[in-house]
Amino acid sequence: MTLRSVLPATLCATLSATLALASSAPAHAQSFPSKPLKIVVGSPPGSPPDVAARALAEGLTPDLGQPVVVENRPGAGGTIATSAVASSTADGHVLNASGCSGDSIVHAFVAQGRPPLRLFEDLTPVARVMRDHWLVVVPADSPATGLEGLASKGRAAAEPLAYPSPGEGTTPHLQGERIARALGFKALHVPYKDSPMADLAAGRLAYGVYPSASSLPLVRAGKLRAIAVLSSERLGVVPDVRTAAEQGMAGYVFNGGICLWAPGGTPDAVRTRLNEAANAVLRRSEVQVRLTGLGAEPMVADLAATRAYVTEFAAESDRLRAEVLGPAGAASR
Repeated sequence: MTLRSVLPATLCATLSATLALASSAPAHAQSFPSKPLKIVVGSPPGSPPDVAARALAEGLTPDLGQPVVVENRPGAGGTIATSAVASSTADGHVLNASGCSGDSIVHAFVAQGRPPLRLFEDLTPVARVMRDHWLVVVPADSPATGLEGLASKGRAAAEPLAYPSPGEGTTPHLQGERIARALGFKALHVPYKDSPMADLAAGRLAYGVYPSASSLPLVRAGKLRAIAVLSSERLGVVPDVRTAAEQGMAGYVFNGGICLWAPGGTPDAVRTRLNEAANAVLRRSEVQVRLTGLGAEPMVADLAATRAYVTEFAAESDRLRAEVLGPAGAASR
């Protein structure tokens, strides 16, 4: 066999392989979705991830031509849900709605001494979905009407002030502890599998730091009082509530967000299809009204922008986790 006879065969084989690879992405997109989709949420109904997931599911169902259902699987700070999605088939039919920082992917694994799931490898973001605003809330009959009132109550208390979260290392845990340290009182972290809002409203908990999407309904109902907004500016849905900075806590600013996640290894074409479909839902006026009414902001971003935001936000979350939990709390991603 001569070199002249080998080269054409080699080139043909290479060209065939290249064409096969190039055609595989459109094939994935054309065949997706081939069955109903499920968005797994690691928190109870009414929580920000649940609100975001249900808004998406309603819009995605007609757009994708398949039913999209939401399944709540709370517990273990969200890792029950994220583990289930990370271990599912990476074809885009099983998704997760949770914080954009990856808290529910990382924190409870670290707290339990387990290797954390890896961002972009075990789970990868496919849509940014929404930006939320966080409130410091107290029972409606609490004497605290602002952060200084909460500080006075905490400093005078014989026992630490109890505050809730979905689990160790979650944002409500970290921000609740951060507020206590900044105001100079001792706090007791109380993890909840389900929503803590009923106990908070009943006065069995002293305060909480939660997104407006989950706390605002009880504020409006007169069962909770918002005493601070953690954003840089006041929130339009509660315009009389001052920011933390306005109350003497300069530089204390925090905003969270909810992202839609798929298992790592999900084909690019499928992630692109999901991203485009989610963005189309988030552009609709009725969805924007629904989310902004809860103090959240719909966020439309392509895959590259979503990944960049998650990378930045995850690093910020790691710094906060290290500040509150110590160096061991900042999990390697």
